[in-house]
Amino acid sequence: EAGEHEAGEHEAGEHEAGGRRAAARAAPPRRLRFDVSPELGAKVEAARACAAAEAAALDLDTATVRSVSAGWAKGRGVSLDGVVQLSFQLAHRRLTGGLSSTYEACSTQSFSHGRTEVIRPVTRESAALLQRLEEGDADAAALRAALDAQRRLVADCQRGHGHERHLLALLVQAEEAGMPTPGLFRDSGWATVTASLVSTSGLRSPALGWFAFGPVARQGVGLGYLLSPDGVALCATSFRGSGAPRAADLAAAVDEACTTLRGAVETLIPAPQPTSKL
Repeated sequence: EAGEHEAGEHEAGEHEAGGRRAAARAAPPRRLRFDVSPELGAKVEAARACAAAEAAALDLDTATVRSVSAGWAKGRGVSLDGVVQLSFQLAHRRLTGGLSSTYEACSTQSFSHGRTEVIRPVTRESAALLQRLEEGDADAAALRAALDAQRRLVADCQRGHGHERHLLALLVQAEEAGMPTPGLFRDSGWATVTASLVSTSGLRSPALGWFAFGPVARQGVGLGYLLSPDGVALCATSFRGSGAPRAADLAAAVDEACTTLRGAVETLIPAPQPTSKL
């Protein structure tokens, strides 16, 4: 076995050395030049200028939130994502004076052709909790109701029981068929819900240091976040001059809101008692 192990290491070394020699013999990279018509060239230049202007207008700031973490949430028996989403709503409420349509991306990768579904984290339960938090009279029932509502939404969307992607597909099919826009999609409620002024997405990956998620509306904000055992890496974005909160103000408000939510959880919800594995 030792001989086979040594032979394997020798073959791997030869393969690696061969790869380096092949790379050394490879021709150096050269710039690719495309022959395009003046009309196409003008369109490409206009697109480049537009992309550069959008990038220059984007305001971005980061924060590392230490008040809540995956380890803390597990110890308290609550969903970290649920707490973070509530903190987004609380931060936005404090900055703007109210709640707005919020988008949270939900993976449906358990299905063979699954991509994403839309979670709408702003619920009657979350709105009621935030109101009571700001008034100083939140109780355990209100906090649990808000967290449970978010948990049910996430579970439904992951199982394919969401509805927004289905409705979007129906709208696209109607357009492709040349049909008049169905009344549902002309209703002001549809426009309000799908405006997504707060656009969010979270990940759990030790391979990433930061994760950005941009606003999808000119007056909106974007919040990308990484959930980790010791904290939350937050990236806040908005467009300069749009009237939306500044990215730095948003990041600071989320950090403060997480502290508020942690205090509420630790005050109102007893930590679960450890159970014996014997």
